[in-house]
Amino acid sequence: MGANELPMSVQQQLARLQQLQQTLSVLLAEKQKIQAELEEIKLAIEELSKSDENIIVYKAVGPVLVQTTKEKVLSELTEKRDLDDTRLKVIEKQESRTRAQIEGLQREIQSMLGGEKERQA
Repeated sequence: MGANELPMSVQQQLARLQQLQQTLSVLLAEKQKIQAELEEIKLAIEELSKSDENIIVYKAVGPVLVQTTKEKVLSELTEKRDLDDTRLKVIEKQESRTRAQIEGLQREIQSMLGGEKERQA
């Protein structure tokens, strides 16, 4: 039985499954990006925390480095870390929900195909 021979309901569910898998792929890419960013922030905070209070600190603003204070950078990094932590939690919930939808849809498609085979027998 080719793809064109599948009942329309199965074809629709397969299309929905493909959409969910694409959504999951996008979520996983975003999750990986945020995790990498969080790791960079963690390392920067650790290094700044170990450094002398009078250290001269620069931060990138577009293509330019601007002098700032250790306290300002630590505050900005901590705020960015907290925002990324929140974004990561949201994405992980979306990932979990999407994975559950994919699994449910796969079971439904298998059931539909199983019923189709029985009708043809």
